[in-house]
Amino acid sequence: MAEETTETLAETTSAGRVEEFYWDTVVFKVENSLFKVPRDQFIAQSEVFAGMFLVPRPVGDEQSAEGGSDSNPIVLEGYKADDFKALLKVLYPSSSMVTQREDLTKSELASVLRLSTIWGMNKIRSHAIKQLSIESLAEAVLSPTEKITLAREHRISKWFFQGVTSLVKDNLSLDDLETSVGIRTAYRILGIKLECNSCSQCRRGGSHTIILGSPMKKLIRDAFEDEINEIVKDERQYGVEEDADDGEDNCKFGGIEW
Repeated sequence: MAEETTETLAETTSAGRVEEFYWDTVVFKVENSLFKVPRDQFIAQSEVFAGMFLVPRPVGDEQSAEGGSDSNPIVLEGYKADDFKALLKVLYPSSSMVTQREDLTKSELASVLRLSTIWGMNKIRSHAIKQLSIESLAEAVLSPTEKITLAREHRISKWFFQGVTSLVKDNLSLDDLETSVGIRTAYRILGIKLECNSCSQCRRGGSHTIILGSPMKKLIRDAFEDEINEIVKDERQYGVEEDADDGEDNCKFGGIEW
């Protein structure tokens, strides 16, 4: 019996590790919550965390290293536990999310976008933007104001232009616009409205209904040129392909045609 036990132990200890499913865990503390998760996706998705985890841990006493135990977690100051939990749902989806196709809420996707942008998780960021852009997901549809706000916070040129375009076409008062996007943006939008109302190319069949067309694109681009250029400049660091503007009929910034 002793000989059999020894042989079994030898077979076990000599087995090779399947790295894809041999996880090295780490403990994070966010607000007053502890999260113990595999390190692999943080390393794969973020250079920030990859660099952090390059630091060798004490051999034979991994728990004494930062992130090695509940008593010595990696503390993420200034972040919200709910935001971090939403990010983990994307990095480590549960079986119910996969089999039952459970979608994250708009709030959760916004949290994923926020953290993935801060930590340079470009693939996760692109996923969040794509999901928030799917108009068939009624709960996740962003309002024009939300698009502009998120575009400014997280540098998404497509959403900025879409949000401004929607507000130009809406019949909102100056007070409503000011409440939604601030006084400077509100006045610029009203200026575009006035110019479109006086432009025959911006009307359909002589009516006073503003439609999206080349003149409107140019007016929006000109009114917000400096801000759009700054957003696009920042946006490119997240892997958005650069594509030049090819004239008045097509406005292209950051690889996105409007």
